[in-house]
Amino acid sequence: MKEKEKNIEGLTCSCGHCYSQDKCVGEEEKGFFKRYFNEIARIIVSIILFIVACVVGDSVNLFLFILSAFIVGYGLIIDFVKKILNLNFFNESALMIVASITAFILGEYFEGAFIVILYFIGEFLEEVATNSSKNKIAGLSKLKSAVAHLINKDGVNDVLPDVVEVGSLIEVRSGEIVPIDGILIGLPCEFDMKSITGESKFVTVEGGKEVFSGSINVGSPVVIKTTKRYMDSTVESIIKMVEGSLSKKAESQKFISCFARIYTPIIFFIAIFFACIPPLFDQMNFDRWIYKALSFLVISCPCALVISVPLSFFIGIGGLAKRGILVKGSKYLESLANIDAVVFDKTGTLTCANFIIDKVECFFDYKQDEVLNLAYNLERFSNHPISKAFNKPSNFSKIEYENVREIAGKGLKGIYKQKTISLGNNKLMLDCGIDVSDYFAGSVLYLAVDDNLVAKFYIIDKIKENASSSIYLMKKAGVNSTSMLSGDSKIIAQSVAKSVGIDNAYYELLPDQKVDKLKEIKESAQRKVAYVGDGINDSPSLAFADVGIAMGGLGSEIATSSADVVIMDDNLEKIVVSITHAKKVKSVVIQNIIGSLAVKFLVMVLSVSITLPVWIAMFADVGVMLLAVLNSFRSSRVKVINATR
Repeated sequence: MKEKEKNIEGLTCSCGHCYSQDKCVGEEEKGFFKRYFNEIARIIVSIILFIVACVVGDSVNLFLFILSAFIVGYGLIIDFVKKILNLNFFNESALMIVASITAFILGEYFEGAFIVILYFIGEFLEEVATNSSKNKIAGLSKLKSAVAHLINKDGVNDVLPDVVEVGSLIEVRSGEIVPIDGILIGLPCEFDMKSITGESKFVTVEGGKEVFSGSINVGSPVVIKTTKRYMDSTVESIIKMVEGSLSKKAESQKFISCFARIYTPIIFFIAIFFACIPPLFDQMNFDRWIYKALSFLVISCPCALVISVPLSFFIGIGGLAKRGILVKGSKYLESLANIDAVVFDKTGTLTCANFIIDKVECFFDYKQDEVLNLAYNLERFSNHPISKAFNKPSNFSKIEYENVREIAGKGLKGIYKQKTISLGNNKLMLDCGIDVSDYFAGSVLYLAVDDNLVAKFYIIDKIKENASSSIYLMKKAGVNSTSMLSGDSKIIAQSVAKSVGIDNAYYELLPDQKVDKLKEIKESAQRKVAYVGDGINDSPSLAFADVGIAMGGLGSEIATSSADVVIMDDNLEKIVVSITHAKKVKSVVIQNIIGSLAVKFLVMVLSVSITLPVWIAMFADVGVMLLAVLNSFRSSRVKVINATR
């Protein structure tokens, strides 16, 4: 097989099993036999020649055995020569070449040809398995649209999506994929977002709300005003995340790579020892011991380990991606399997971040409409989710604030008519010299004018429906400790924590204090700590945790760029899905490592203690490799979580 010009890192062992071309890219639509015609034809011709060589006379069978081996093995020979020229003597492909050539020299023509043919068949089947897994990731490219219907003064023109500027109007017709993120103009429309969120139900998007690239329009034709460039849109971000995941290897994957580099030369020297030393004490029976060394070389090839371990992680990441869970590397998938504690942000993570004003209290001569107008105009400068509670008042009049500044974890200050307007929590009021305390199971924002309290806004936020069941399932999955970090008051934080079943609630924390508290939790945890958040203020904590999990990949770009795992919707149960699936992948990896090593060492011992035919050793090697690869495909199936207690 031809040497790969482009190989996905982590899915090659450089042993000859991995010479396959990168057929998966752009060839998914081809039939199996058309895609692999060259390899299948070589295998068939080689087997026919091999069978003929077994039945014909001795005068021609040597030529036929050599020809049958060469048809499928010339790629191995070329690679072997290249490795020697590069002074890379100890590699896995050399094991098979040395074993085959030595068998021919000893007159064991059957074994010499059989080694190469069976090795190539194993290589081919491994290629099919690997490309199958890569196709699942390459299939993400189908979410991209090749054309955008750009609306301009000349009408509607079809252009490449990457030339569409931010703020342009594009038309998306029924059944088409949205090419670029944007705002829906006009009436509501239904979209299929399964490719992004993993959820099969249609989503109704209201006019003025955001539509994400990769969504499929299942309603009437719509007009969308683009808010991003094509290269920055949701689909492009998803593809970059998944493709980039291969560069961040798990510890077990790194161990296997290092193991193979040390293991292979050791095997060479052991085989040379068996071929040269024992015959000196066995009546100089070199043929017998060289034959044993051949069997030892064949069975020792570590391909089953080197390919199955990264393949398990790769398939596991692909399976989660189909469910709307993006893991940015096998390193983080492995860490998910070792999670001991999960730390949550409150707003937008455990709660819906759908704030509404429940009650307004006014003081002095201020009226409700007046304080709402002051607050609405000031909150327009904030990106905090709670600012959405302030809707445009009925008697709205625009206020031009000066020197507006947002104080992290406290609120906003601005100047209006030479008066300082402050809107925020009790910490901001303390800065103004106002001591306030309200026992309310929600958030309270205070409005002050020149350090005089003029209004209180009682704001409520609904807890997510599946928050309690998700925490329960998380503990059932092996998470020993759950905590919540919040900037809200003690009564609010403890109320939410008690409602959903969280063990520890920490409150009145600024963003930097959240990181300090997370550090304390990490130091006391037995294994790994995950942090779950969704907002800009969560970015430091997401980056500091062993595994940062961003909720709502359709939300804060800063949060998702800081995170290691991105849940593309707000479904908390998917955190449990990712943890349980990571444990499954880890189990598959351990099975492959222990199973492969156990079988190999057993057969290697047998090959030394008794004269084991080389072809049996070859069957054992290829068989172990195929079993490990097939076992790796168990990582593709993601179990749906049942939230029923």
